[in-house]
Amino acid sequence: MRKSTSALVGIVFLTVLLMGLLAGCGNTTTTATPATSATTASSTAASSEATTETTAATQNVKFAESNPVASNQHQMAFEHGKRAMCELLDADFITADANITPAKQVSDIETFIQQKVNGITSWTLDQGASTAVYKKAQDAGIPVVTENSPGDFVTATFVQEQNTSPKAQEDAAEWIASVYPSGKILIVGGEPVPYILYVAANMERTAKAAGLEVLARQDNMTDQASGAQQIVQELLTKYPDVQAVWCFNDRTALGASAALRAAGKEIYNAAAPKEGAVFVTGMNGTQEALEAIQAGVISATYAGQSEKVGAAEVELLYRIATGKVNKADVPPVIICPYKRWDGSNVAQAPIPTRAEIKEGSLDEFLTYTSSQDAAHYLDDYNAFLSSL
Repeated sequence: MRKSTSALVGIVFLTVLLMGLLAGCGNTTTTATPATSATTASSTAASSEATTETTAATQNVKFAESNPVASNQHQMAFEHGKRAMCELLDADFITADANITPAKQVSDIETFIQQKVNGITSWTLDQGASTAVYKKAQDAGIPVVTENSPGDFVTATFVQEQNTSPKAQEDAAEWIASVYPSGKILIVGGEPVPYILYVAANMERTAKAAGLEVLARQDNMTDQASGAQQIVQELLTKYPDVQAVWCFNDRTALGASAALRAAGKEIYNAAAPKEGAVFVTGMNGTQEALEAIQAGVISATYAGQSEKVGAAEVELLYRIATGKVNKADVPPVIICPYKRWDGSNVAQAPIPTRAEIKEGSLDEFLTYTSSQDAAHYLDDYNAFLSSL
């Protein structure tokens, strides 16, 4: 049993552990092993291979996804990566939409357990509600891999930096402050989901640290552009001189932009900056956000490469299911770096739900994880949750 508290102690992320995972896959592109740990990594991989001769050809491998809200383009990107990777690995894939309902998510995972799937992916909506069902999965020998939601009885969580560290919020604050020192900013958060509360609090803190003036913070509880548009319209009557609006996701950014443009304001474009234009930043790197940046409708989106994360989740579950990796050797946290797409580089951005999926994303993220202070990610995140 792996508890989230003990996971913090265990996140040493020694190179030998990561390289053991990298070497454990037969037909996946891997990253070169540093000479200092090559011998140990090779022996780890050999031991893992010797433990079982199981291959995909001798198993009917099936993976399941508990999608927190399937209508969200961010979640569509995760699913695209998972489904495409299952096709590459000749594995079956099933998904269920919880539609932002924790009880439905628990029920869906119960069904997956009854179906005896080989692995489950989930973005946990309510950790308290999910702990018991995750334990059931563990007791049934089914690994659970989550996105941005570490917790008890989770084999590993893939954390996207823009959601589970302050790095993207720091970048946004510093970028805005570089154009508008002491600039005036509105912060628009969302539903009271742990990571959303975390990133909104980070933005408020980092904005103040960068010298920005936080005019107000309100939450878009609808997760729709229309809800954000109404919020920002109302705020503009009180704060007409706003210079930036930070939004917790892309749909909210689109709504904020609509309100600003209706008020006669221009949106800041890194490709053609204008004095007085208002920054509008979103998160998740969805197709609608990328198209909006190209059209000059929003300033930037902070993408977590969700399609690659989804693919990497399936790669990890597949390696566990086929005996190429021992579940006990999997790092409890795997870090996925963010990418800021703005007017200066958006032409190079892939459309997440159309992106080509290849094997090797897992190795890329494991290598990146080994270069980071991974323990700090959960320390800081869990300390915030404890303060709520």
